[in-house]
Amino acid sequence: MEAVQPYPFKGFWIRLVASLMDGIVLLIIVVLLSIVAVVVFGAALGDGAGAGMFLLIFILASLATILYKPVMEASDYQGTFGKYALGMKVVDGRGQKISMTSSFIRTILWFIGQSFLLCLGAIMVGFTEYKQGLHDTLAKTYVVTSHWDGPVPLEDNFGA
Repeated sequence: MEAVQPYPFKGFWIRLVASLMDGIVLLIIVVLLSIVAVVVFGAALGDGAGAGMFLLIFILASLATILYKPVMEASDYQGTFGKYALGMKVVDGRGQKISMTSSFIRTILWFIGQSFLLCLGAIMVGFTEYKQGLHDTLAKTYVVTSHWDGPVPLEDNFGA
């Protein structure tokens, strides 16, 4: 009898919880950046710098949001804080850490899937064999348990 291969892929619900956790982390970052911007603009330009302060907060919040996901997924954590806390990591087909380029591509595709495709790209996770969203499929990445080492077990349909 053949030994059963463990299933390393992480599904929709746990990834949704990780995403919600990341939203909280990003909210904290944006609030802290906002407080810093208010203090800096208030001290430098006085109380009438509301428009400039709003613009700076918007730019800083956008940068924090855009950079958070790709930087964290290409780091040694191999995932955002939410994924890391829930025991997940993002890998390529060989089970290796993804590059910063792959991570940016994955993030851009994720934003497109969330914004323009009404979250259908993320909902795909619940229905695909390897639990991949559109962004995972196009970037050739996989979200697996953090304990997984080696290449991801993909069916190649040879010898089947």
